[in-house]
Amino acid sequence: MKIVIPCNLSKELVPLDRADLLLGYDSNDGSIIEEENPGYGSKEATMAAILRLSADAVAIKEGVLCPGSYMMSQGSIKYCIVKSSNAEDIISNKEYLNPQESLPESMFAE
Repeated sequence: MKIVIPCNLSKELVPLDRADLLLGYDSNDGSIIEEENPGYGSKEATMAAILRLSADAVAIKEGVLCPGSYMMSQGSIKYCIVKSSNAEDIISNKEYLNPQESLPESMFAE
């Protein structure tokens, strides 16, 4: 499974519009790829960049998504609701397991 974690330069999970990096993790081979976020400043543009990466899922917490980024991605990617904020912890604790197809509104409401 390929998971994208939108994070800052300290590799902490942040809302899409504040993600400096899109950290991609492939659970099949353990590879990690870091890409600069071309959509920095916009949650929708960041989600478009994540979708272009052909990931299976995106790591999220409450406040990471907005209604627009959720609606544009629904059906194209799954959502991993994580507890940790640090990308390394999300990966090492395997918090990406059990991705969801849809989210309760509280996860993306502004």
